[in-house]
Amino acid sequence: MFEITLRGKKIKYNVRRSKRASRSRIDVDLRGITVVIPEDKDLDPEEFLREKKNWVLEKYWKIDDYLSRIPEWNFEEGEKFPYLGNELSIRYSDNKKPKITDKEIIIPEKNNGVSSSKETIESLYREKAREIISKKISKYEDHFSESFNKLYIRDQKTKWASCSAKKNISFNWRLLLGPEDVLEYVVVHELIHLEEPNHSRKFWKRMEEILPDYRERRGWLKDNSPELVFSKEDMI
Repeated sequence: MFEITLRGKKIKYNVRRSKRASRSRIDVDLRGITVVIPEDKDLDPEEFLREKKNWVLEKYWKIDDYLSRIPEWNFEEGEKFPYLGNELSIRYSDNKKPKITDKEIIIPEKNNGVSSSKETIESLYREKAREIISKKISKYEDHFSESFNKLYIRDQKTKWASCSAKKNISFNWRLLLGPEDVLEYVVVHELIHLEEPNHSRKFWKRMEEILPDYRERRGWLKDNSPELVFSKEDMI
């Protein structure tokens, strides 16, 4: 790990030599800053960072702001968790099977610490995500001539959903931390991708036909995505 000062800000960075890279580049993401240099190229990474300092700092500050907005849950009794636009309270119970009700997330008594409670709640959200997303797909499938192959519920760090060339569709379980209409927008988005793989004019026209207010839903997701996370560690 190296350190550089750019416009008065001390920033840590890594350097990686790559056989596959055809040109030098700077990667800035949630894991940090990495200067990637082709194996056969001689480059001073510090000089390269100073040359690109405005771009690097802009990216760095955006990610720093993103990370600062991620909630840090304690998974304590009575703590509120977002669920499809509502807030549910955690309640520990003698019941062995966890469940979600209209008002509560009910899980077994804590016996293995925070990680156990976190894993239990995440498992519940994953289970509910499959159930709810399947219902949303059924609601809109008549709008489309193409159908999907397989449905996956994943824990993706940088994507809310995806549609593969084999017509498999994947959704991030963390969508349940946002409002239901936002989840619905993401579902429709991927169903359109079954017919229109690119974000073409035709794609967005289809979106507007099905969800006339899609811009508001998409905007909410863009503005609030840092809050749809359990912990910073989940994103790094």
